[in-house]
Amino acid sequence: MAKDPVGVLLLHGLTSHLDCIDPVAPILEKLGLPYRMPVLRGHMTKPEDLTGVRQEDWIEDGQKALDDLLQECDKVLPVALSMGSLVALNLVLKNPGKFEGLIAIAPALKLKSKLSPFAPAIARFQKNYTFKPDPKGYFDQEQARTTRNYPGLPTSALVEFIRMGARLRNPALLSRVKVPALVLAAVHDRTIDPGAALFLYNNLGSQDKRIIWFDRSGHEMLRDAQRGEVLEAIEEFLVAHTGTGKADQAAGTAS
Repeated sequence: MAKDPVGVLLLHGLTSHLDCIDPVAPILEKLGLPYRMPVLRGHMTKPEDLTGVRQEDWIEDGQKALDDLLQECDKVLPVALSMGSLVALNLVLKNPGKFEGLIAIAPALKLKSKLSPFAPAIARFQKNYTFKPDPKGYFDQEQARTTRNYPGLPTSALVEFIRMGARLRNPALLSRVKVPALVLAAVHDRTIDPGAALFLYNNLGSQDKRIIWFDRSGHEMLRDAQRGEVLEAIEEFLVAHTGTGKADQAAGTAS
């Protein structure tokens, strides 16, 4: 059986529930694109299950989903949120020639907290970190109330996450990523330093790249006030870089 030209890999963030990335799935079903949405190690159960998980484990989980998806399609285009963007970048670097593009949503190259550089030292005596309620983290307060993300995590997992972002904040490394790229960023992101999105955009080796800023969205861009606009940007990029929808457009023009 012939393979599809392109499939999509949906990658969630650290402490995320899948509902932070699965709003993209109906678009993929409408466009007829095969996809995978793996649960990265330690997620969708309880925060304690992140204890001892390493960045290599998350990358390995992404690689397994990628390998599985490549049984159905020739190339893959990740749509990745936050830490998922770091996993996606690692996969692009590890699997040259296997990617058609990349959509990075609130890419987590650097935390906004000024305490993040001290996380390894803090982890020595504080085993768990609980997130403080932040009413300004969402513009849509109903979404804030109904979040199913973990309310905290082991500090060891936080350290792994920070180290993965730091390793990728390397212009020489990012310059090797040459696939078409769309970076979606929240001006008022209170979790990730918004400057990280600009750093990623500026240092990608892609000739075809674009960054779009949203000013009424927090970090959870697919669950906040501008989620409709974020999804529109994602769909537009997918149509342009997978060829889906073009046949229908041509048929409509011909009629």
